[in-house]
Amino acid sequence: MKMPYPTKYDLEFEPNFKNFTFAGKETIEIILPQSVDKIKLHSAELKITSCFLKFNKKTEKVKTTLDEKKEELTIKLSKKIKGKAKLLIDFEGILNDRLLGFYKSQYKDLNGKTKYLATTQFEASDARRAFPCWDDPDVKAVFDISIIADSNLSAISNMPVISRKKIGKKYLYKFSRTPKMSTYLVYLGVGEFEFLTGKLDKLLIRIVCTKGNKSKCKLSLDLTKKFLRYYENYFGIKYPLSKLDLIAIPDFAAGAMENWGAITFRETILFYDPKTSSTRTKQIIAEVVSHELAHQWFGNLVTMKWWNDLWLNESFATFMGTKAVDHFYPDWDLWDQFLESSMNEAMRLDGLENSHSIDVKVNKPSEIREIFDSISYDKGGCVLRMLENFVGKDNFRNGLRQYLSKFKYSNASGEDLWDSIAKVSKKPVVSMMDSWIKQVGFPIISVHSQNSDIVLSQNRFLLSQHKVNQKPIWSIPISIGNRNKMFSELMTKKTLSVPINHKTITPIVNSSRKGFYRVDYSSQLLSKLKPLISNKDLNDIDRWGIQNDLFALCVSGRKSVSNYLDLTEAYRDEVSYLSTTNMANNLRFLYLISFHDDFSPSIKKHALNYFRALFNNLGWDHKKGDKHTDILLRSNVIETLGKLDDEVVTSEAQNRFRIFLRNREKLRPDLREPVFSIVAWNGNSAIHDKLIKVYRRAPTQEGKIRVLMGLCSFKDEKLLLKTLEFALSDEVRSQNLHYPIIKVAYNPFAKKFLWKWYKKNWKKIREKIGSGNPLLNRIISSLALFVDSSMEKEIREFFKANKVSGSERTLEQTLERIRIHSAFHKELWADFKLMQIKEKGIINK
Repeated sequence: MKMPYPTKYDLEFEPNFKNFTFAGKETIEIILPQSVDKIKLHSAELKITSCFLKFNKKTEKVKTTLDEKKEELTIKLSKKIKGKAKLLIDFEGILNDRLLGFYKSQYKDLNGKTKYLATTQFEASDARRAFPCWDDPDVKAVFDISIIADSNLSAISNMPVISRKKIGKKYLYKFSRTPKMSTYLVYLGVGEFEFLTGKLDKLLIRIVCTKGNKSKCKLSLDLTKKFLRYYENYFGIKYPLSKLDLIAIPDFAAGAMENWGAITFRETILFYDPKTSSTRTKQIIAEVVSHELAHQWFGNLVTMKWWNDLWLNESFATFMGTKAVDHFYPDWDLWDQFLESSMNEAMRLDGLENSHSIDVKVNKPSEIREIFDSISYDKGGCVLRMLENFVGKDNFRNGLRQYLSKFKYSNASGEDLWDSIAKVSKKPVVSMMDSWIKQVGFPIISVHSQNSDIVLSQNRFLLSQHKVNQKPIWSIPISIGNRNKMFSELMTKKTLSVPINHKTITPIVNSSRKGFYRVDYSSQLLSKLKPLISNKDLNDIDRWGIQNDLFALCVSGRKSVSNYLDLTEAYRDEVSYLSTTNMANNLRFLYLISFHDDFSPSIKKHALNYFRALFNNLGWDHKKGDKHTDILLRSNVIETLGKLDDEVVTSEAQNRFRIFLRNREKLRPDLREPVFSIVAWNGNSAIHDKLIKVYRRAPTQEGKIRVLMGLCSFKDEKLLLKTLEFALSDEVRSQNLHYPIIKVAYNPFAKKFLWKWYKKNWKKIREKIGSGNPLLNRIISSLALFVDSSMEKEIREFFKANKVSGSERTLEQTLERIRIHSAFHKELWADFKLMQIKEKGIINK
């Protein structure tokens, strides 16, 4: 049966900042393909004050019923009708404080006075909390939007203002009609805004912020112009709207949201001050702005049919976002960073039994929140990078152009995209991509020599040692070689035997890490690769990939940590950011997981030697010739050395903190968080009080977050509890609550008490963050950092009594991580005992 659907919404909203409510009315032009006497649409947390149906020039009042559980509004008609009709609905709602739907955001102006603005976050299924609608991505319509606002306020929506008319003491803003689009992309904003404006040809671009902040928006405006031009050229399609706003919101759950023509961001992702902002902040701004602009084509112009294809939006924005930033800032080595962050993070999640496929079944709204994860963003981005390499850059780009042109202003599926790329490239794209999009997990390729052949076999990689019955097969673009000598083939079976000339081709599998899979070399091959690493005969990505895969094999129980530590000797003189930062992260993980064990000093000694060698090259201060990644690595190395109790670094950090308290400008923004963390690591209650004062005086949210992270590094249980209580106070924005909880979870001195605090304060955490907020999943995930498998039953019982809708999969993933970490810790303990026995045997001889 063909259901009723809308073609146009005429919407009017009037927010009230005195009682934090809003009044709304709408006229929806609908088509009824078949005779019906009931019309169902989505509505949640709204009071319907009147509802009329206009049909055949007659208007009649109709009855409505709301199913709160289904979030469904049913309109009962007096008789069956078919054809074109109009629904006229008046409604009321609440400007909530849960950072979803139509909500309020609170902030202080330059004079310290509390102010409010109203803004929206509708993705995935929260437009229904602002107006009754068909709240599914494939039900597109055009929108005529109006907003009534107080005279001192400005109103913003997706399109430009076409009229501003005075109504009593208020103004009625009317906006031009939108193109055909999905409800989750509608935007409404009302507040005391100021605007930094610019133009790209005839396109008006505005960075929108609360008053007094537009001087911090110059970088964002410059980046927007660069990236827009890049995307227009790359996609071969002009940006489709006549204006573009990038809006800085004080309270915002996500990092940003791609509302068409009115993109919203956290303030920290649009504001940049060269004097107070860090190098990483500049990079994050570039990456997120680029990501959201890519959505204006992928997601907005062409939208997925249903949320199972969410990755079509997010994977492409992740991939294209990196590509655009790398185009303008090649010295940032962003693709290297992509491997260390996005690929590693995706593999950590996809290495779980409780992972999910990229194309994942979604039955209800609460399930949508769970798939905004590293599979939809990072794994998808990695698979697209692999596909581009497989078909070639030109074919990939031309396929995208064909797809966007064919489906613009409508909806499409993943299969539609593969068809477009396959037609252009003449390669088996559909069958290959099905194996990556529809299957859970990813492969590990085992590699060994057999006479003159290299023999490869594929299996699903799992971080747990539990065996899974399923035996999936992937179509894997295999590459073997290094630099200019390369063998390539599409592996479609369980095993593949490749005859290669060892004199001309180095047996590096997945060279330059274009494929989304891990490699397990035989001991014989690994011993041959070790001197090539040491002499840097392999490129920096291959040097990274070998040890990165080996460490993952250690965590999964397939290799011993002694194997990994032996290989790290080949990296003594390593200079690339990719390998050094990955090894640093791995050694830090080993140190933290063994922190309370009697063999911890052995790991600590190994880590100290490694980090001191890095520090000797980097030093404390910026120097001529520093690469962008040197600056990022420096703060990482300094903080880690401080927490390894390096006396020289600790003393200098404390000295720099004393100077900072007298003059803020004397401590570079890049060094503030590591200095705050080291001072806290060695600090007492007086230091805690000083850091709280620094937090309160910090002029920006970026600055406050740096101090908040430092406050999580104390060793004293009472001071860590004091930090957590502070995090729950009104002084920390709800959008930032997950930062201190996760950071404290990394602190080994919190392990004994954090679960108890967690249970005691769970109600406060939920109240502060709000139900339906995706940040809750991040907080649940942090459990894996500080509990062990003996507590699994207790954790299950706790969440059975304290259910969080939309977090079921996250909880199972977290419990699986806990089991993996516990098993790894057990193997680590046994491995070090064996190493000690061997060392004693050598000494006795």
